[in-house]
Amino acid sequence: MQILKSQSKIDWYAAGLKLLNIAGPIAGVSVIFFTAVVSYIETRPQNLPIQYKLTINNQTFYLEAANKTQELEKGLKWRNHLNTDRGMLFNLGREYNNVPFWMHQVKVPLDIIYLKNNLVTTIIRNAPPCQKNPCPIYYGVAATQVLELKAGASNIQVGQKLMIEPILKKL
Repeated sequence: MQILKSQSKIDWYAAGLKLLNIAGPIAGVSVIFFTAVVSYIETRPQNLPIQYKLTINNQTFYLEAANKTQELEKGLKWRNHLNTDRGMLFNLGREYNNVPFWMHQVKVPLDIIYLKNNLVTTIIRNAPPCQKNPCPIYYGVAATQVLELKAGASNIQVGQKLMIEPILKKL
């Protein structure tokens, strides 16, 4: 008498290889897609709401405010254009000495204005864009806030007191 082998016995090794042949390419494409999406999101410029207004020397500037760590780090990176009446105010949260700022991935020349209690302590005029590291680091003597405006847009001077006013939201 002959014993017949059952056809229902599974070859787990072959089944695993088949699964890998299907799942492997799907996982690979997913990783590539996810990496591309994250890279795209990280390199998009941030557009924060206008929260402040600065009027000085018959000029008015409308300022976005960077308050959170992620907003402070991103700043004006990847912006292709900045209007002459716009800028960004970096609220540092407390006073710092030798405050470092750089222009890494910023695409437009800027004036970097360091403020301590609204008093201008340092100005870096016409800081050029920097697309590749190493980028120069620009230091301010002391600051509680840093203001970035399009290069040459203002005639602000060291020692000047700026009146930066919050813009009230309309109800």
